[in-house]
Amino acid sequence: MAKQPPTPRLDLNELGQALRVLGGAGICLSPSAEVRDLLTGLHLAQPIEEGTRVVATNRLLALGPTRETDHAVRRVLSLQPTYRQHLLTLLLGSIRQLADDRALEATLEQLDHLSPELLPMVNEATAADAPGSTFVEWDRAVWQAPDAITLLSKVVEQPADIAEISIAPVVVVGFDWLEWETPPEHRAPAPFGDREPLKNPLATTRHPFWGALAATLDACTGDYTWQSLMLGGSTIRSRHRTLGSAELQLAELWRAEFGLYPAPPLVEERMIPGKPLAWLQPALDDMARAGAATLNEGTWRLTDAFRTRLMQDDEHMLAFEAVRRRSFRLAQAAERTVEQFQQAVTS
Repeated sequence: MAKQPPTPRLDLNELGQALRVLGGAGICLSPSAEVRDLLTGLHLAQPIEEGTRVVATNRLLALGPTRETDHAVRRVLSLQPTYRQHLLTLLLGSIRQLADDRALEATLEQLDHLSPELLPMVNEATAADAPGSTFVEWDRAVWQAPDAITLLSKVVEQPADIAEISIAPVVVVGFDWLEWETPPEHRAPAPFGDREPLKNPLATTRHPFWGALAATLDACTGDYTWQSLMLGGSTIRSRHRTLGSAELQLAELWRAEFGLYPAPPLVEERMIPGKPLAWLQPALDDMARAGAATLNEGTWRLTDAFRTRLMQDDEHMLAFEAVRRRSFRLAQAAERTVEQFQQAVTS
């Protein structure tokens, strides 16, 4: 491998802490210059408020979820171009040492997402980084890999820890979602890993995830004829017609009507490998514990107390009115979905 320019010394513990917060809340105080520059340079975060805070992008949240911080750190560092080249060089060298065809086949299958990068390197002359280099230190600290063979075994065990390079447009978390008159072209992530906004009704409505869920529950209230959604158990209904799985249907409705999609935290200890992380029922339970939601007559809805608190002054009322406009839009879209299904069945 050609000699690389010096790499800034990263505090890997600080990086891990920043990823836990940023990957859960979608926003955090700006970390050290080295960590901030790494995250922003890889388009995983963007600075806001004159650089005092950073906000997560869709590319960061797409790296998860994972149960352990170390895996999140691996995934981020694997996107650093020169370190990625270092990792690929070590992997290729280890693959060449595999003598058993069956082991080779199984290994290549696990590394399939890296094939477009590994294949052009097959005929290239490469050399490992010198002992004591920053990258070798990262191998030991992050991968617990003192040699190339150990690294290969770690990657085969967790292929996602060398992240795929994204070409998706960079979109930050939709904290300004109430300012959008129409959904943006590129949908924004709404992370559900931060329960802090539930302590305040105004913060709840302004938050992209909790606000979107509040708008959904407002459409279930039933005070007006248009509030025709019913969200109970694992299904969602519109005008007593079942739309399907609540999580799947709401994710699609939020994308179409709010310009948002529920995004899991980057680090989540509760996840079970190989299974999608449930988000709706745990979120409803969190809102119930905060006094914002209740299950009544077979459907979840906003509590009277929560709605009353959103009418205490002009600032709260403006936020509630913005949420209600989106609630109306969501209910209307759900009704159209039912009508389209009925037309398809009867035609």
